Amino acid sequence: MKRTNTAKILVLLACCLLLTACPPNGGDLVPLAQGEGAELATTKFKDDTLRVTHGQVSVRGRGVWSVADSDTSVILEISNANTEPVIVDLDRCQLFNDESKEKLVLRSVSDETTTNGGPTFLSDKVVRVDGGQERKLALEFKMDSGDGRSSVSRNVLGQTITLRLPVMLKGETPPQVDKDERPAQVEFVLTFKYAEYHGQH
Repeated sequence: MKRTNTAKILVLLACCLLLTACPPNGGDLVPLAQGEGAELATTKFKDDTLRVTHGQVSVRGRGVWSVADSDTSVILEISNANTEPVIVDLDRCQLFNDESKEKLVLRSVSDETTTNGGPTFLSDKVVRVDGGQERKLALEFKMDSGDGRSSVSRNVLGQTITLRLPVMLKGETPPQVDKDERPAQVEFVLTFKYAEYHGQH
């Protein structure tokens, strides 16, 4: 009888160890307030949002990630307190894994500024934010598998990523024109850590 009970206890302990050893399905991107103009803010749970401000333009970022396809989703809220518009060139934004040095690929951008009818997917990833206005955008990134697959499974818990977002201030000139004729550009840098889920999803 004692041997039977001991065996049951050992099986139970093994199951518990197996469950705790399993990697998470994904989680939240926890912001790291690094660099000039960066500070933490709260949207869904305490300090879940990174806010970076330069030249009366504020970019708020937060997000989630998953293990199954290395999908990283970043929500950006861009506010322009200037009188003139700013241009956000998402085609030239870069998201890098700071540990592996791998670049994530931008798969899609959707405009979530208004909730009527759901998000609108943008084919043109050059976004204008008029003076005194705000745009809310959802950016979907994937890890490049390197062998033609659309995604790759990866547990990146505890690693950090850095998003570099070029924003052209005080002008409406499209990025296709000669570099010398473009308006002044500021690079917004947002750094996050891959963490387990903190809030309600």
